[in-house]
Amino acid sequence: MAGITGSLFFAIMWTAAVFVDGSWHLGEMTLSELGDRSRSGYLLFNTGAMVTGILSLLFSVGLYKVLSPGLMGRAGAVLMGLASLMLIGVGLFPIDTGTPHTVVSYSFFGTAALALVLLISPFAKSYVFHPSMAMLTGLLVLVCLVGAAILELPGLEALAVGCLLLWMFVVSIRMMWHHPAR
Repeated sequence: MAGITGSLFFAIMWTAAVFVDGSWHLGEMTLSELGDRSRSGYLLFNTGAMVTGILSLLFSVGLYKVLSPGLMGRAGAVLMGLASLMLIGVGLFPIDTGTPHTVVSYSFFGTAALALVLLISPFAKSYVFHPSMAMLTGLLVLVCLVGAAILELPGLEALAVGCLLLWMFVVSIRMMWHHPAR
């Protein structure tokens, strides 16, 4: 449930921050600009990042349990947990903090990307996740790589976040469907 709730919560908070802000433009401005404490929607965006980071951390623990004992699956889940901590940092250190924000933001994206790549093979071999989840993960990584080649940073960032939200939502549904909590 944490993955489903986290992905939906961030999407709602991002959207709400955009509406409250009124001057943010998709593809022209980074998401982090919504978190600048001089902007009217900053509390919505930064809270969204922190709460989603906490929920993503719980999702990562579940992912770790379902994918164990394989080393690649465990490593991917641990890296996704680390990315979740970095997402909390994005909310704690908004863009107007400068270097601290830049470090946690780039660390979040890099760690999440590496986690996805590491999870492709374990997903393909897992009864719970099925090869379809491996294909989805690989496709989303490919979409982001193509995005990196053709988009400016603000567009790429929005694309990557959208892909991560979709991935966490779908993987969470699959995990709940085939590995219900007891």
